[in-house]
Amino acid sequence: MSTALELPLLGTDVLSDVESSALRMGLSRAHIVEAAARAAAALSRKLLENDLENAPVVGLIGNGVKGCVALHTLRLLHGFDCEVTAVLTGGEKEMRPETYAAAQLAEACQIRLLQPRSPLVRNALADADLVIDGLIGVGLDGAPQEPAATLIRLCNEVRAIALSLECPTGLDPDGGEPQVPTLKAKATLALGLPAQGLFGSLAWQFTGELWLCDVGYPPEALDENDLDPEGLFTQNELVRLR
Repeated sequence: MSTALELPLLGTDVLSDVESSALRMGLSRAHIVEAAARAAAALSRKLLENDLENAPVVGLIGNGVKGCVALHTLRLLHGFDCEVTAVLTGGEKEMRPETYAAAQLAEACQIRLLQPRSPLVRNALADADLVIDGLIGVGLDGAPQEPAATLIRLCNEVRAIALSLECPTGLDPDGGEPQVPTLKAKATLALGLPAQGLFGSLAWQFTGELWLCDVGYPPEALDENDLDPEGLFTQNELVRLR
């Protein structure tokens, strides 16, 4: 692959294999998450046209790695003087350990944390300039269930720009078919490598602008999985694909 625009279509099994190779080589998931969060924060700045002071931003937080990246993105935007709120769909028992740790850090930073059934959620989404979709990514298995389904519907009803991480929640990451419901994003940020479902015939209606960011995968991890790493992020660590 000479550039990021010439990537082959990659199933979620390949994405998982590349990440496993990188972790086996010694790259930590914390490094991947931080790199992804910094790219998501940079793209958020672009979507907000750098008008960050007191900009209301809401993160919809799932229990997996996508939720962890979203929480750290909120932390960075909080440092940029945005007014950030996180809506947590699970607690300590449901979250991956790193996601729960990110939620604890957010609380320590005095970021407002809401539960999905809080009456404050609807108002927070209605007032938001930007919503970060950190619900369900490439691990989607069937249509989103509650409370994610209601949060998707609420997000689709408001005026806020939505930024999805990995892929819009509800979009099948392999086949590209939208489930009911599927979040409609203004932009989608693929992390490290894009899932092939993002290029499905109906996907563009939900992904909006499609971006790819470098999360620090060693070239050897790509090479180990028969992917040519040369030139992938030569021009920039954040690349627009569509």
